[in-house]
Amino acid sequence: MNVARVMRSPMVRALLLSLTFGFIGWVLYRQWGEVERAARTLHIRWGWILAASALVLGTYAMLVQSWRLLLSGWGGSLPYGRAVQIWTVSNLGRYVPGKVWSIGAMGLLASREGVSGVAAIGASILGTLLNIGAGFGVAVVFGGRFLDAVSPGLQSVSLVAALAFIVGVILLPFVLPTILDRYALKRGLPVAEQHLRNRDVWLAALLNTCSWVGYGLAFACFARGVLPLVPNATLYIAIYAASYLVGFLALFAPGGIGFRELALSALLIAGGAAGQGDAAILGATSRVWLTSLEVLPGLVGLLLMTPAQRAGLGGKRDRPRGAP
Repeated sequence: MNVARVMRSPMVRALLLSLTFGFIGWVLYRQWGEVERAARTLHIRWGWILAASALVLGTYAMLVQSWRLLLSGWGGSLPYGRAVQIWTVSNLGRYVPGKVWSIGAMGLLASREGVSGVAAIGASILGTLLNIGAGFGVAVVFGGRFLDAVSPGLQSVSLVAALAFIVGVILLPFVLPTILDRYALKRGLPVAEQHLRNRDVWLAALLNTCSWVGYGLAFACFARGVLPLVPNATLYIAIYAASYLVGFLALFAPGGIGFRELALSALLIAGGAAGQGDAAILGATSRVWLTSLEVLPGLVGLLLMTPAQRAGLGGKRDRPRGAP
């Protein structure tokens, strides 16, 4: 049986999402008393919410620059403002089941700006892999022993993943050119004229690591703005990274919806960072907050596009400028 084909089935996705939301509803029903008590103390502190939002937008800026670094390593070049527009519009693709639509959109939009589509997609894929690896590293470094409180052995698994990421980042600039050249020759494609520089890969990895710290600090500020508690920033950085990775790796769930919230609540409770009621409220409110910050910049980017650029997203086959 082809597992990938089964997972792409709309019926299977609908079933899995129904089971997920059903489980969330059951958990909330069992915890409703605590959720209700926590909701009574809900008092929005907009200063903290604004600070959290500014941190998230600053994190986006780092991720855009990370993509531009990887892109330039393959000979691509984009003005920062245009890269921001492409990145934010492509980011809307994460709400389509499969998680690959954003990468495809990024390659298509970049190719229409005269950048090699292969370079744009390659930079996006490599950036995603660096981001996932950095997330595991941040979860381990900041989470410490509490990961085993969630599930025995989880810290060891995460530590192995983090070490693999570090070794991979160190070796990547040395092995990637050989792999790409051999692949090109095997497929009868032209060998790349330019490869990523060591410092670009390492700087991109550093920016991705800093982005997870920025996201975690933003989440801590958001929690301070929603609930009457003073979050442990270090613990919240680890919890955010771990829960976001769970949502990202649930490929069939648009935006990781459901899975990220379940993981977030479980980690907050297991780490002693919040009670059941507070954890449920943080999961629900942070979803609305983060979704707004992900979707709104993309919609603004779409509005700023010319009609021809928007038509390109529909899959027209006209030859892009500068295409090989």
